[in-house]
Amino acid sequence: MSSKTEAGQPGAFAQLSEAAAAAVPAVPVPSPDRARPAAGLSLVRSIKSKYWERIDCYRDSARPFVQERYLEKTRHENQEVVQGFGSKFPATSDFLLHYGPKWNVNKGKVIVLAHGASDNASRAWADPDSLQGNPGQPGALQALEAAGFRVFAVTFPHKHGNIFYEAQYLADAIGLIRQATGAQKVTLIGHSAGGLAARVYVSDYRLNGGRWTAYGNDVENLVTLAAPHRGQDFAFRHPEFNYHFMKDDMSANGPMSWDKVLAYGTWKDTLEYSIYSDNFPMQQQVLFNWTGTYPMAASSPDAYTTLHGGQGFMSHSLGIDNAIMKGGNFINNFRSYPVPADIRVTVVAGNNNKIVNVPATEKDGPSDGLVFVESASHTADLVHPARKEPIKVLVVGENHLTITYSPAMLKLIPALVK
Repeated sequence: MSSKTEAGQPGAFAQLSEAAAAAVPAVPVPSPDRARPAAGLSLVRSIKSKYWERIDCYRDSARPFVQERYLEKTRHENQEVVQGFGSKFPATSDFLLHYGPKWNVNKGKVIVLAHGASDNASRAWADPDSLQGNPGQPGALQALEAAGFRVFAVTFPHKHGNIFYEAQYLADAIGLIRQATGAQKVTLIGHSAGGLAARVYVSDYRLNGGRWTAYGNDVENLVTLAAPHRGQDFAFRHPEFNYHFMKDDMSANGPMSWDKVLAYGTWKDTLEYSIYSDNFPMQQQVLFNWTGTYPMAASSPDAYTTLHGGQGFMSHSLGIDNAIMKGGNFINNFRSYPVPADIRVTVVAGNNNKIVNVPATEKDGPSDGLVFVESASHTADLVHPARKEPIKVLVVGENHLTITYSPAMLKLIPALVK
Protein backbone atom coordinates (compact mmCIF):
# COMPACT_ATOMS: atom_id res chain seq x y z
CA MET A 1 0.00 0.00 0.00
CA SER A 2 1.47 3.33 -1.03
CA SER A 3 -1.22 5.67 0.27
CA LYS A 4 -0.33 8.07 3.04
CA THR A 5 -2.10 10.93 4.72
CA GLU A 6 -1.01 14.39 3.63
CA ALA A 7 -0.11 17.12 6.11
CA GLY A 8 -3.08 17.64 8.36
CA GLN A 9 -2.56 21.11 9.83
CA PRO A 10 -5.42 23.52 9.08
CA GLY A 11 -3.22 26.01 7.24
CA ALA A 12 -1.19 23.52 5.22
CA PHE A 13 -3.57 23.15 2.29
CA ALA A 14 -4.36 26.84 2.10
CA GLN A 15 -0.63 27.50 1.76
CA LEU A 16 -0.33 24.75 -0.82
CA SER A 17 -3.22 26.17 -2.80
CA GLU A 18 -1.76 29.68 -2.77
CA ALA A 19 1.63 28.43 -3.91
CA ALA A 20 0.14 26.48 -6.78
CA ALA A 21 -2.19 29.32 -7.66
CA ALA A 22 0.74 31.63 -8.26
CA ALA A 23 1.61 29.56 -11.32
CA VAL A 24 -1.94 29.61 -12.68
CA PRO A 25 -2.77 32.78 -14.63
CA ALA A 26 -6.18 34.19 -13.87
CA VAL A 27 -8.48 34.73 -16.81
CA PRO A 28 -10.05 38.19 -16.80
CA VAL A 29 -13.82 38.21 -17.00
CA PRO A 30 -15.86 41.25 -18.03
CA SER A 31 -17.21 42.95 -14.93
CA PRO A 32 -20.90 42.93 -16.03
CA ASP A 33 -20.84 39.12 -15.87
CA ARG A 34 -19.18 38.98 -12.48
CA ALA A 35 -21.43 38.40 -9.50
CA ARG A 36 -20.50 40.49 -6.48
CA PRO A 37 -19.64 38.08 -3.65
CA ALA A 38 -21.15 38.55 -0.22
CA ALA A 39 -19.04 39.68 2.72
CA GLY A 40 -16.44 37.07 3.58
CA LEU A 41 -16.62 35.50 0.12
CA SER A 42 -13.78 36.30 -2.28
CA LEU A 43 -12.80 35.30 -5.80
CA VAL A 44 -9.47 33.43 -5.75
CA ARG A 45 -9.07 32.78 -9.48
CA SER A 46 -10.98 32.25 -12.72
CA ILE A 47 -9.93 29.80 -15.43
CA LYS A 48 -10.97 28.86 -18.94
CA SER A 49 -12.66 25.53 -19.45
CA LYS A 50 -13.28 22.96 -22.16
CA TYR A 51 -16.89 22.38 -21.13
CA TRP A 52 -17.90 25.54 -19.23
CA GLU A 53 -17.93 29.23 -20.06
CA ARG A 54 -15.54 29.56 -17.12
CA ILE A 55 -14.78 28.11 -13.71
CA ASP A 56 -14.39 30.42 -10.72
CA CYS A 57 -12.76 29.47 -7.44
CA TYR A 58 -14.30 31.23 -4.45
CA ARG A 59 -13.13 31.28 -0.85
CA ASP A 60 -15.51 31.61 2.09
CA SER A 61 -13.55 33.08 5.01
CA ALA A 62 -16.65 33.95 7.03
CA ARG A 63 -17.56 30.38 8.02
CA PRO A 64 -15.91 28.26 10.71
CA PHE A 65 -14.59 25.59 8.34
CA VAL A 66 -12.05 23.18 9.83
CA GLN A 67 -9.51 22.00 7.27
CA GLU A 68 -10.42 18.48 6.20
CA ARG A 69 -7.77 15.78 5.85
CA TYR A 70 -6.86 14.12 2.58
CA LEU A 71 -5.39 10.81 1.60
CA GLU A 72 -3.33 10.62 -1.57
CA LYS A 73 -6.16 8.51 -3.05
CA THR A 74 -8.73 11.26 -2.40
CA ARG A 75 -6.83 13.81 -4.48
CA HIS A 76 -8.46 15.64 -7.37
CA GLU A 77 -7.24 14.42 -10.75
CA ASN A 78 -9.28 16.37 -13.29
CA GLN A 79 -6.85 18.89 -14.79
CA GLU A 80 -9.29 21.81 -14.86
CA VAL A 81 -10.46 21.13 -11.33
CA VAL A 82 -6.88 21.06 -10.06
CA GLN A 83 -6.11 24.28 -11.94
CA GLY A 84 -9.25 25.91 -10.60
CA PHE A 85 -8.46 25.05 -6.99
CA GLY A 86 -4.74 25.57 -7.50
CA SER A 87 -4.10 22.21 -5.85
CA LYS A 88 -5.00 18.52 -5.83
CA PHE A 89 -5.74 19.01 -2.14
CA PRO A 90 -7.83 22.21 -1.88
CA ALA A 91 -8.46 24.35 1.15
CA THR A 92 -11.76 23.44 2.79
CA SER A 93 -12.86 27.08 2.55
CA ASP A 94 -12.74 26.93 -1.28
CA PHE A 95 -15.23 25.72 -3.87
CA LEU A 96 -15.55 25.91 -7.65
CA LEU A 97 -18.47 27.56 -9.42
CA HIS A 98 -18.93 26.34 -13.01
CA TYR A 99 -20.80 28.55 -15.49
CA GLY A 100 -22.55 26.75 -18.34
CA PRO A 101 -21.62 27.98 -21.85
CA LYS A 102 -25.12 29.45 -22.31
CA TRP A 103 -25.74 30.75 -18.80
CA ASN A 104 -26.03 34.35 -20.03
CA VAL A 105 -27.67 33.47 -23.38
CA ASN A 106 -30.53 31.14 -22.48
CA LYS A 107 -33.68 32.55 -20.89
CA GLY A 108 -35.02 29.53 -19.01
CA LYS A 109 -34.93 28.64 -15.35
CA VAL A 110 -31.64 28.65 -13.46
CA ILE A 111 -30.30 25.19 -12.62
CA VAL A 112 -27.62 24.41 -10.00
CA LEU A 113 -26.04 20.96 -10.16
CA ALA A 114 -24.43 19.17 -7.18
CA HIS A 115 -22.25 16.10 -7.78
CA GLY A 116 -21.81 13.09 -5.52
CA ALA A 117 -18.88 11.51 -3.67
CA SER A 118 -15.51 10.95 -5.37
CA ASP A 119 -16.48 13.20 -8.27
CA ASN A 120 -16.42 16.73 -9.73
CA ALA A 121 -18.84 18.83 -11.73
CA SER A 122 -17.11 18.36 -15.09
CA ARG A 123 -17.09 14.55 -14.97
CA ALA A 124 -20.54 14.31 -13.41
CA TRP A 125 -22.46 16.69 -15.64
CA ALA A 126 -20.40 17.55 -18.76
CA ASP A 127 -18.43 14.39 -19.62
CA PRO A 128 -20.22 11.69 -17.62
CA ASP A 129 -19.31 8.53 -19.50
CA SER A 130 -15.58 9.23 -19.29
CA LEU A 131 -15.55 7.22 -16.07
CA GLN A 132 -16.47 4.16 -18.13
CA GLY A 133 -13.87 4.92 -20.81
CA ASN A 134 -16.18 6.75 -23.22
CA PRO A 135 -15.22 10.44 -23.11
CA GLY A 136 -17.06 13.06 -25.13
CA GLN A 137 -20.58 11.80 -24.53
CA PRO A 138 -23.10 14.54 -23.60
CA GLY A 139 -24.34 14.93 -20.07
CA ALA A 140 -26.98 16.82 -18.13
CA LEU A 141 -25.19 20.13 -18.79
CA GLN A 142 -25.69 19.81 -22.52
CA ALA A 143 -29.22 18.42 -22.23
CA LEU A 144 -30.40 21.17 -19.89
CA GLU A 145 -28.83 23.94 -21.97
CA ALA A 146 -30.39 22.50 -25.13
CA ALA A 147 -33.74 22.79 -23.34
CA GLY A 148 -33.11 26.51 -22.76
CA PHE A 149 -32.08 26.47 -19.11
CA ARG A 150 -29.28 28.49 -17.53
CA VAL A 151 -26.95 25.94 -15.96
CA PHE A 152 -24.40 26.22 -13.17
CA ALA A 153 -22.60 23.60 -11.10
CA VAL A 154 -20.46 23.38 -7.98
CA THR A 155 -17.35 21.27 -7.38
CA PHE A 156 -16.68 20.52 -3.72
CA PRO A 157 -13.07 20.64 -2.44
CA HIS A 158 -13.04 17.21 -0.74
CA LYS A 159 -14.32 14.15 -2.60
CA HIS A 160 -15.69 12.70 0.64
CA GLY A 161 -16.17 15.96 2.53
CA ASN A 162 -18.58 17.00 5.25
CA ILE A 163 -22.11 17.31 3.87
CA PHE A 164 -22.81 20.32 6.10
CA TYR A 165 -19.86 22.08 4.45
CA GLU A 166 -21.17 21.16 1.01
CA ALA A 167 -24.54 22.71 1.88
CA GLN A 168 -22.67 25.92 2.72
CA TYR A 169 -20.88 25.90 -0.65
CA LEU A 170 -24.29 25.55 -2.30
CA ALA A 171 -25.62 28.48 -0.26
CA ASP A 172 -22.66 30.62 -1.33
CA ALA A 173 -22.96 29.56 -4.96
CA ILE A 174 -26.70 30.23 -5.12
CA GLY A 175 -26.11 33.74 -3.80
CA LEU A 176 -23.53 34.42 -6.52
CA ILE A 177 -25.73 32.88 -9.21
CA ARG A 178 -28.76 34.92 -8.23
CA GLN A 179 -26.70 38.10 -8.39
CA ALA A 180 -25.34 37.17 -11.82
CA THR A 181 -28.70 36.15 -13.32
CA GLY A 182 -31.23 38.21 -11.39
CA ALA A 183 -33.20 35.02 -10.67
CA GLN A 184 -35.22 34.97 -7.46
CA LYS A 185 -35.18 31.18 -7.16
CA VAL A 186 -33.21 28.28 -8.64
CA THR A 187 -33.67 24.58 -9.24
CA LEU A 188 -31.30 22.28 -7.34
CA ILE A 189 -30.42 18.91 -8.88
CA GLY A 190 -28.21 16.62 -6.81
CA HIS A 191 -26.75 13.22 -7.56
CA SER A 192 -26.13 10.72 -4.76
CA ALA A 193 -24.61 12.52 -1.74
CA GLY A 194 -24.97 15.78 -3.67
CA GLY A 195 -28.72 15.28 -3.36
CA LEU A 196 -28.30 15.11 0.41
CA ALA A 197 -26.21 18.31 0.40
CA ALA A 198 -28.97 20.07 -1.53
CA ARG A 199 -31.57 18.76 0.89
CA VAL A 200 -29.46 19.88 3.87
CA TYR A 201 -29.33 23.42 2.48
CA VAL A 202 -33.06 23.83 1.93
CA SER A 203 -34.04 22.10 5.19
CA ASP A 204 -31.80 24.22 7.46
CA TYR A 205 -30.12 21.13 8.93
CA ARG A 206 -26.89 22.68 10.23
CA LEU A 207 -23.87 22.05 12.41
CA ASN A 208 -24.24 23.41 15.91
CA GLY A 209 -22.63 26.81 16.40
CA GLY A 210 -20.97 29.03 13.85
CA ARG A 211 -22.21 31.46 11.25
CA TRP A 212 -23.66 28.99 8.76
CA THR A 213 -25.92 30.44 6.07
CA ALA A 214 -29.61 29.79 6.65
CA TYR A 215 -31.88 28.73 3.83
CA GLY A 216 -32.64 31.84 1.75
CA ASN A 217 -36.06 30.85 0.38
CA ASP A 218 -34.35 30.75 -3.01
CA VAL A 219 -35.12 27.23 -4.32
CA GLU A 220 -38.26 26.37 -6.27
CA ASN A 221 -37.46 22.80 -7.37
CA LEU A 222 -35.39 20.05 -5.75
CA VAL A 223 -34.54 16.96 -7.81
CA THR A 224 -32.47 14.15 -6.32
CA LEU A 225 -30.95 11.33 -8.37
CA ALA A 226 -29.99 8.16 -6.47
CA ALA A 227 -29.64 10.11 -3.22
CA PRO A 228 -29.46 7.83 -0.15
CA HIS A 229 -32.20 9.64 1.77
CA ARG A 230 -32.28 6.79 4.29
CA GLY A 231 -28.56 6.08 4.08
CA GLN A 232 -26.52 3.09 2.91
CA ASP A 233 -24.22 0.47 4.43
CA PHE A 234 -22.27 -0.91 1.45
CA ALA A 235 -18.82 -0.87 3.11
CA PHE A 236 -20.05 -2.98 6.02
CA ARG A 237 -22.37 -5.21 4.05
CA HIS A 238 -19.65 -6.26 1.59
CA PRO A 239 -16.37 -6.66 3.52
CA GLU A 240 -14.69 -8.24 0.50
CA PHE A 241 -14.47 -4.74 -0.98
CA ASN A 242 -12.01 -3.78 1.76
CA TYR A 243 -9.26 -5.32 -0.34
CA HIS A 244 -10.19 -3.05 -3.27
CA PHE A 245 -10.40 0.03 -1.06
CA MET A 246 -6.87 -0.59 0.22
CA LYS A 247 -5.44 0.11 -3.22
CA ASP A 248 -4.11 3.55 -4.09
CA ASP A 249 -5.98 4.07 -7.33
CA MET A 250 -9.01 6.14 -8.15
CA SER A 251 -11.15 3.15 -9.12
CA ALA A 252 -11.04 2.04 -5.48
CA ASN A 253 -11.60 5.44 -3.94
CA GLY A 254 -13.67 4.50 -0.91
CA PRO A 255 -13.25 3.77 2.81
CA MET A 256 -12.56 0.40 4.40
CA SER A 257 -14.72 -0.99 7.20
CA TRP A 258 -11.68 -2.71 8.78
CA ASP A 259 -9.17 -0.78 10.89
CA LYS A 260 -6.74 -3.73 10.91
CA VAL A 261 -6.19 -6.47 8.35
CA LEU A 262 -4.17 -9.66 8.24
CA ALA A 263 -1.95 -9.40 5.14
CA TYR A 264 0.63 -12.06 4.28
CA GLY A 265 0.70 -13.30 7.86
CA THR A 266 1.16 -9.86 9.42
CA TRP A 267 -1.42 -7.61 11.04
CA LYS A 268 -1.43 -4.20 9.37
CA ASP A 269 -2.99 -1.05 10.79
CA THR A 270 -5.38 0.38 8.17
CA LEU A 271 -7.18 2.94 10.34
CA GLU A 272 -6.24 5.89 8.13
CA TYR A 273 -7.90 4.19 5.14
CA SER A 274 -11.00 3.31 7.11
CA ILE A 275 -14.39 4.87 7.60
CA TYR A 276 -13.50 5.49 11.27
CA SER A 277 -10.78 7.99 10.35
CA ASP A 278 -11.17 11.72 9.71
CA ASN A 279 -10.53 11.20 5.99
CA PHE A 280 -14.08 10.21 4.98
CA PRO A 281 -16.60 12.42 6.86
CA MET A 282 -19.31 12.11 4.18
CA GLN A 283 -19.10 8.33 4.25
CA GLN A 284 -19.72 8.37 8.00
CA GLN A 285 -22.67 10.72 7.59
CA VAL A 286 -24.53 8.66 4.97
CA LEU A 287 -24.34 5.43 6.99
CA PHE A 288 -27.48 3.60 8.04
CA ASN A 289 -27.76 -0.03 9.12
CA TRP A 290 -30.03 -1.80 6.63
CA THR A 291 -29.33 -5.32 7.88
CA GLY A 292 -32.68 -5.48 9.65
CA THR A 293 -34.34 -5.24 6.23
CA TYR A 294 -31.72 -6.90 4.04
CA PRO A 295 -29.62 -9.35 6.10
CA MET A 296 -25.88 -9.45 5.52
CA ALA A 297 -24.59 -12.61 3.82
CA ALA A 298 -23.00 -14.91 6.39
CA SER A 299 -20.46 -15.99 3.75
CA SER A 300 -18.90 -12.50 3.62
CA PRO A 301 -15.38 -12.45 5.17
CA ASP A 302 -15.60 -11.72 8.91
CA ALA A 303 -19.25 -10.77 8.43
CA TYR A 304 -20.26 -10.60 12.09
CA THR A 305 -17.22 -8.74 13.41
CA THR A 306 -17.22 -6.34 10.46
CA LEU A 307 -20.78 -5.26 11.21
CA HIS A 308 -20.75 -5.33 15.01
CA GLY A 309 -17.07 -4.67 15.67
CA GLY A 310 -14.37 -6.92 17.07
CA GLN A 311 -11.62 -9.33 16.10
CA GLY A 312 -12.26 -11.60 13.13
CA PHE A 313 -10.15 -14.24 11.42
CA MET A 314 -8.54 -11.83 8.97
CA SER A 315 -9.59 -8.39 10.19
CA HIS A 316 -10.57 -6.10 13.03
CA SER A 317 -13.48 -3.68 12.87
CA LEU A 318 -14.85 -0.97 15.11
CA GLY A 319 -18.36 -1.68 13.80
CA ILE A 320 -21.03 0.25 11.97
CA ASP A 321 -22.51 1.86 15.11
CA ASN A 322 -19.12 3.39 15.91
CA ALA A 323 -18.87 4.87 12.41
CA ILE A 324 -22.46 6.19 12.54
CA MET A 325 -21.75 7.96 15.82
CA LYS A 326 -18.51 9.36 14.36
CA GLY A 327 -20.69 10.91 11.66
CA GLY A 328 -22.95 12.50 14.28
CA ASN A 329 -25.83 10.06 13.66
CA PHE A 330 -26.47 12.21 10.61
CA ILE A 331 -29.21 10.24 8.82
CA ASN A 332 -31.37 9.70 11.90
CA ASN A 333 -31.07 13.33 13.01
CA PHE A 334 -31.90 14.48 9.47
CA ARG A 335 -35.41 13.08 9.95
CA SER A 336 -36.33 16.15 12.00
CA TYR A 337 -35.64 18.56 9.11
CA PRO A 338 -38.23 18.27 6.30
CA VAL A 339 -38.01 20.10 3.00
CA PRO A 340 -39.96 23.41 3.02
CA ALA A 341 -43.53 22.90 1.87
CA ASP A 342 -43.34 25.32 -1.08
CA ILE A 343 -40.47 23.52 -2.85
CA ARG A 344 -41.49 21.11 -5.58
CA VAL A 345 -39.62 17.86 -4.94
CA THR A 346 -38.86 14.87 -7.17
CA VAL A 347 -36.80 11.91 -5.98
CA VAL A 348 -35.51 9.49 -8.62
CA ALA A 349 -34.23 6.01 -7.75
CA GLY A 350 -32.59 3.45 -10.03
CA ASN A 351 -33.27 -0.27 -9.94
CA ASN A 352 -30.50 -1.59 -12.21
CA ASN A 353 -27.83 -3.15 -9.98
CA LYS A 354 -25.35 -3.84 -12.79
CA ILE A 355 -22.55 -1.28 -13.28
CA VAL A 356 -20.04 -1.65 -16.11
CA ASN A 357 -16.50 -2.41 -14.89
CA VAL A 358 -17.71 -2.99 -11.32
CA PRO A 359 -17.74 -6.74 -10.69
CA ALA A 360 -19.52 -6.73 -7.32
CA THR A 361 -22.48 -4.45 -6.70
CA GLU A 362 -25.36 -4.26 -4.22
CA LYS A 363 -27.56 -7.31 -4.76
CA ASP A 364 -28.86 -7.99 -1.25
CA GLY A 365 -32.03 -6.14 -2.20
CA PRO A 366 -33.42 -3.99 -5.04
CA SER A 367 -30.77 -1.34 -5.71
CA ASP A 368 -28.96 0.78 -8.28
CA GLY A 369 -25.78 -1.16 -7.60
CA LEU A 370 -24.90 0.90 -4.52
CA VAL A 371 -28.01 2.41 -2.90
CA PHE A 372 -31.14 0.44 -2.12
CA VAL A 373 -34.21 1.57 -4.05
CA GLU A 374 -36.01 1.90 -0.73
CA SER A 375 -33.44 4.47 0.43
CA ALA A 376 -33.24 6.49 -2.79
CA SER A 377 -37.05 6.64 -3.04
CA HIS A 378 -37.60 7.40 0.64
CA THR A 379 -39.73 10.52 1.15
CA ALA A 380 -41.26 10.28 4.63
CA ASP A 381 -38.47 12.34 6.19
CA LEU A 382 -38.77 15.03 3.50
CA VAL A 383 -42.48 15.77 3.92
CA HIS A 384 -43.28 19.01 5.73
CA PRO A 385 -46.59 19.05 7.67
CA ALA A 386 -47.74 22.02 5.58
CA ARG A 387 -46.93 20.40 2.23
CA LYS A 388 -49.86 20.39 -0.22
CA GLU A 389 -48.20 19.18 -3.41
CA PRO A 390 -47.03 15.57 -2.94
CA ILE A 391 -43.42 14.61 -3.49
CA LYS A 392 -42.99 12.88 -6.84
CA VAL A 393 -41.22 9.52 -6.77
CA LEU A 394 -39.81 7.88 -9.91
CA VAL A 395 -38.08 4.51 -10.16
CA VAL A 396 -36.11 4.14 -13.38
CA GLY A 397 -34.14 1.30 -14.95
CA GLU A 398 -30.75 2.90 -14.32
CA ASN A 399 -27.74 2.15 -12.14
CA HIS A 400 -26.05 4.55 -9.73
CA LEU A 401 -24.02 6.14 -12.53
CA THR A 402 -26.24 6.08 -15.61
CA ILE A 403 -29.06 7.71 -13.65
CA THR A 404 -27.47 11.06 -14.52
CA TYR A 405 -26.61 10.57 -18.18
CA SER A 406 -28.30 7.71 -20.03
CA PRO A 407 -30.22 8.81 -23.16
CA ALA A 408 -33.48 8.24 -21.32
CA MET A 409 -32.35 10.32 -18.33
CA LEU A 410 -31.11 13.16 -20.56
CA LYS A 411 -34.70 13.45 -21.75
CA LEU A 412 -36.25 12.99 -18.32
CA ILE A 413 -34.11 15.41 -16.29
CA PRO A 414 -35.02 18.54 -18.31
CA ALA A 415 -38.68 17.45 -18.26
CA LEU A 416 -38.61 17.33 -14.44
CA VAL A 417 -37.63 21.00 -14.28
CA LYS A 418 -40.40 22.38 -16.48
